[in-house]
Amino acid sequence: MPVVSDASPLILFAKIGRLDLLKKLYSEVLIPREVEKEVTRQEAFPIISGIREGWIKVEDVELSSEVKGMGEKLGLHEGEMYALSLALHKNIKGFLADDKLARVAARITGLKAIGCLGVVMKAYETSIITRSEAVNTIQKLVEVGLWISPEVLGEVLTSMEVDK
Repeated sequence: MPVVSDASPLILFAKIGRLDLLKKLYSEVLIPREVEKEVTRQEAFPIISGIREGWIKVEDVELSSEVKGMGEKLGLHEGEMYALSLALHKNIKGFLADDKLARVAARITGLKAIGCLGVVMKAYETSIITRSEAVNTIQKLVEVGLWISPEVLGEVLTSMEVDK
């Protein structure tokens, strides 16, 4: 199942050396050219490797007027707006983003917003990683800048069964 990604999930997973989770969970990760420019400025090597390997695909897309209007009202960044436009243009429902307003915009446009925490949970639920690996991954994501409310973090940790 392909997904479209904003910059933040790629950057955060690259920073902690777990970009492999995206590769294992999704058949391909599409990003607009504007997101490519943003992600290759930071933590570039693993992301550039994903592009060269072909599982991260860079696409050119026009910014839809609907997304532009909504994005400007919500204060979205350019990359977020282009990523939303790409998902809508390609009719891909999965949308990777961590910014709260980008996730709201995704839901408004009928997309399924998936944050880094959702990726880790899906990797755990599909047995790609163990509970201890999931907890470790979440801790590393928080260390490199992912904000998770204590309530949500508590719910996630409680929902995961203890490794057998």
